[in-house]
Amino acid sequence: MTKAAASMSPDIKSLSVEQQAEQPGKAVVPYSPFPARVRAMIVIITALTGLVSPLSANMYYPSIQRVRDDLHATQSSVTWTVTSYIIAMAVFPLIWSNLADQFGRKPVYALSMLVYTCGSIGCALSQSLAALIASRVVQSAGASAVQGAGAGTISDIYPREKRGTALGIYYLGPLLGPCLGPLIGGYIGQSAGWRWVFWVLAIWGGVMLLLAVFVLPETHRRLVAKSHAIENVNIPLPLSLKNNNPLLDIGTIRFPVVALTMLHFAMIFGAYFTNATGLSLAFENIYGLSQGTSGVCFLPSGVGCIVGSVTGGRITDVLLRRHSIELQAKAKYVTEAGLPVGGSRAPAETRLGAMWVGTGLFLCALVASGWMLEYQVALAGFLTVQFFIGAGMAFTFQCLGGYLIDVFPTSSARITGVQNFWRSAWAATIVQLFPAMLESIGWGWSYSIMFLLALSSFALIQIVVFRGSVLRQKYGPAESSAI
Repeated sequence: MTKAAASMSPDIKSLSVEQQAEQPGKAVVPYSPFPARVRAMIVIITALTGLVSPLSANMYYPSIQRVRDDLHATQSSVTWTVTSYIIAMAVFPLIWSNLADQFGRKPVYALSMLVYTCGSIGCALSQSLAALIASRVVQSAGASAVQGAGAGTISDIYPREKRGTALGIYYLGPLLGPCLGPLIGGYIGQSAGWRWVFWVLAIWGGVMLLLAVFVLPETHRRLVAKSHAIENVNIPLPLSLKNNNPLLDIGTIRFPVVALTMLHFAMIFGAYFTNATGLSLAFENIYGLSQGTSGVCFLPSGVGCIVGSVTGGRITDVLLRRHSIELQAKAKYVTEAGLPVGGSRAPAETRLGAMWVGTGLFLCALVASGWMLEYQVALAGFLTVQFFIGAGMAFTFQCLGGYLIDVFPTSSARITGVQNFWRSAWAATIVQLFPAMLESIGWGWSYSIMFLLALSSFALIQIVVFRGSVLRQKYGPAESSAI
């Protein structure tokens, strides 16, 4: 926090702009200096930039078999073009997020899109599997920046009570990847070859680079506060060389609420990513579809992601505001009665109240998908279940992601980078194991194992839902703490 922020009383700091307006003698300043239309533009650009990472992953899936044949690789070795991408997606957001919290969002967007574009060009020009894997690492390194910086941007410009809805809109970009990626990539790969998949991605990266340099404004609250009057909340101090360490960020796993949240994040994302990786194989080998038609079959999952993201973000905001109003009414009553006043701000765990809806949908659809593939159920029924996989995953992510940002409001980019690290690390592991699982135990039991892992993590995170506030008070972190 800045000195100005530290000098504010805890009661006033915890109030929104609307609540401060009710405080006599208190000057009202905006949470963000940007008008609504500019904030909307920022969210759109951030979402479009966030689209490059899932596009790069999902546009490639329908072409995996073609890459294997063209580069004379085995099925297990070509899987490394997917695994290497996920590993890089786990590691590099830690670095980008620290840079974004230290130097601002705009330079990170610009530099990362430059790296991404170069990596995409390298993929298109690769003549060997080793070259393709190396280029995929570079591509992922650039694409992954927005995984953390994007959430930080939303936290910069939207207050707590409106952040879930804004995050839901922002996540539309990353979540459209599973919907549009295989569709676009399938037809491009079928008609023009797999190399043109990467040329198209390089063009997209170049466009995002230009938007980052010439259109996107800087939103970092510490930097913006130097030239604009904004609420003195969620303004982090500059990081020292000692504290600007990604390993310290990973160390937040020591907090029980963070560990349990990361575990559920990882199990859900790992199952979702593995399902997406295996779909191209299932569509072509089980249902006998062409590469282009296989891409169309990814649409239900992507549409489900959109529905789950928008719905989840809106519902978590409503829950948070409703709980805050109830607590404020109670505080007013006890004040008038001359009783001690408790907190009137809803705890961060409020966002997790509806998570069972999303996770329940995801778990049921996940295990159903595995056994439908095992018994080769009609394609229409299988695609219907894929819609609920996408919707359940996105809804759950809204609850978990918003919760972590509320707990770490001054380091939202960094904590998002941390959750991306843990979930991507697990996804890389399970994706690499998946071909062997299919060969040894088949589709049904492979999906059942992922179902049981996700069900276990869901059971454990109920501790955070019902006792998270108590755990944070006892073991940390405090809701206003930074990494």
